Amino acid sequence: MAATSSRRELIVGNLLLVALLVVHTLDHLLRQEAPVPSATATAGLAGFVAAVFALGLALSGHRLAPGFTALVGLATAAGFVAIHVFPEWSVFSQPYADIEVDGISWAAMIVPALAAAVVGTIGLRAARLQQFTAPS
Repeated sequence: MAATSSRRELIVGNLLLVALLVVHTLDHLLRQEAPVPSATATAGLAGFVAAVFALGLALSGHRLAPGFTALVGLATAAGFVAIHVFPEWSVFSQPYADIEVDGISWAAMIVPALAAAVVGTIGLRAARLQQFTAPS
């Protein structure tokens, strides 16, 4: 029973994360005037591909789904903060404080970042559950 619930949480969490990443991307493409630095766009694309892959692992019930979901979720949350919240620090930076964005853009960044942290936690919990319920 717990394994089924855990798998469902992984699927729903990963699906939500992918959807929110699409919303964030659309905000960049359709609403923001500041160009996205190529290194930042590449990091975002890699994160999106990883999130879709994590969703695929969860949908298939793969044994690596919990750990990969944890990694992708936590890395995505950290990436949002590093790229958009921290002051300019590298070629990966695009601090929202330095570009013209409105409250909707801030929300389209903060909500996926928080969701990613939650999804990462779901992955950690599912990995721990998997560890304790795996056949010996």
